[in-house]
Amino acid sequence: MDPSDWLSTSWKERLWKAFIAFWVLYILAPPVMLVFISLDTASFVRVPQGITFEKYEMMLQSEPLIAAMKRSLILGVATMGIAPLLALLAVLSYRKTAYKSLFVGAMIVPLFVPGVVQGFSLLVLFKQLGFNNPFVAELIGHVIWAFPFAFLVLLTSMSSVREDVLLASSDLGANELETFRYVIFPLVKPGIISAVIFSFVLSFNEFSRTVYLQGSDNTVPTYVYAKLQVELSPEVFALAGMTVFVSLSLIAMATVFLYRAGSASTDDG
Repeated sequence: MDPSDWLSTSWKERLWKAFIAFWVLYILAPPVMLVFISLDTASFVRVPQGITFEKYEMMLQSEPLIAAMKRSLILGVATMGIAPLLALLAVLSYRKTAYKSLFVGAMIVPLFVPGVVQGFSLLVLFKQLGFNNPFVAELIGHVIWAFPFAFLVLLTSMSSVREDVLLASSDLGANELETFRYVIFPLVKPGIISAVIFSFVLSFNEFSRTVYLQGSDNTVPTYVYAKLQVELSPEVFALAGMTVFVSLSLIAMATVFLYRAGSASTDDG
């Protein structure tokens, strides 16, 4: 290999790694800063100079905030049960359809619809239908938002399922349910876990659709937004810091499971 080509490749790799590092830092720095501020001794924004849990104690003493957390948790748990299940059914259908590109495009359409547009359109639709259940309306909005992410995660995981293995299962006398239980499910299990985690995180942090569909009860994002219109209170920093820490931890877990699914697919190939 020519030395100039080696240097060129080396510099390309360095520049790519530097870009990734900068992008990760650019994305993570602001939310991670909130975690440090939530643990700072001061009641205003500054470079942290001490550690205290006073803001978190104030957070736990706020009844409206606890109520918002409970609602977000219930919505998140419901979403992580419904969205991955629908996504799994969609992925299983994708394997049998002849129009795969069109099918994928239809499944991921919600990714490209702005949240404010989607939330407002759902609000108008529900009003026209006379539907007046804010919790169910919020849940529908959250499932619509989380579904395409769960679908893409499971679609990636499903690539580890080889057709010859399915044919072998059929030749051995297994029906479709048995094939799914003993062949498909073990292979896509990491992807399912990732889809469940991503769905919960997306639901828990959802704001733009929720603000149109909610009734009198706040979720965590809408509570923070309403609170910031009045004052920048210490418990808001604690809530933001806790949300960032939990969300990043769950995303890291989901990424690990998704990486395992991708590794299994590569090894099988």
